[in-house]
Amino acid sequence: MEHEIFKELETTLKGKMLYHVSLKRYTSLRVGGIADIMIYPATIKELQTIITFSHRHSVSYCIIGRGSNLLIKDGGIRGIVIKLSRCCSTIKIAETGRGQVKLTAGAGVSLRRLLLFAVKQNLSGLEFLSGIPGSLGGALAMNAGAHGTEIKDVTDIITLLTPQAEVIEQTPANLHFDYRHLALPRGTAILKAVLKMKRSTKNILLSRIKKINEWRRRVQPLNYPSAGSVFKNPSGQSAGQLVEQVGLKGYSVGNAQVSEKHANFIVNRGGATAQDILALMDIMQNKVYQVTGIRLQPEICIAGENG
Repeated sequence: MEHEIFKELETTLKGKMLYHVSLKRYTSLRVGGIADIMIYPATIKELQTIITFSHRHSVSYCIIGRGSNLLIKDGGIRGIVIKLSRCCSTIKIAETGRGQVKLTAGAGVSLRRLLLFAVKQNLSGLEFLSGIPGSLGGALAMNAGAHGTEIKDVTDIITLLTPQAEVIEQTPANLHFDYRHLALPRGTAILKAVLKMKRSTKNILLSRIKKINEWRRRVQPLNYPSAGSVFKNPSGQSAGQLVEQVGLKGYSVGNAQVSEKHANFIVNRGGATAQDILALMDIMQNKVYQVTGIRLQPEICIAGENG
């Protein structure tokens, strides 16, 4: 894509703009092609400017968080990739009363930073997110969950930027949350959320987090790049157990491998391509369907163009 059309943005924005960015470093799988341009807007107003610009010039855009549940194809992403880590990065206590506390946090805040803030303030409700290497915006977009709790359960209000660049607020009751999914119109950006918390003590919080982290180290392959669970669990069943049942645990395509520790994880053993991972996903889906009649549905988000 020609850079000339972005000169208008360069003179308008204070946020960082990068050209021809390798996306490998922006996903936990460490795969992916080149983005034409990556922009870190400094403010919500700048984000609105970018979206208005993209419509006016018919340039596509997408928003990515910390890339922990994302597979970017080897052909990369055409148009604009937007990162919200500058304009949506604040955390503050919104209000308190009757033992409940509400936090307002930006979509670009990492879950780790959010959890550390909550522990420092002796606030409970987010412990289930421990060890998930994503951002709050990504967690909301995927309705992230663990140990019987989902992010929608602790969310009070979500602030969105519509594809028309309008800022609106919605409650979870007015949005369609599903298992590992939040249905939003294409091009919608999550800006921030108000989260419902409860008072606790640091010792109780740290004990819960320790148990969750020990569980993750015991059952998940944390020593290789991965994107977490590849497939959604079918109702009443475990995707990992189904993949293991059909004999694919440890199976490889190129340098992408079904984890020997957890069969619903694909790990990058070094130098894997997105095509390796996609081919391995196809094999997993087809083999499970052939043996069990169950068609596994991807949990991981797939973006970009083929190489």
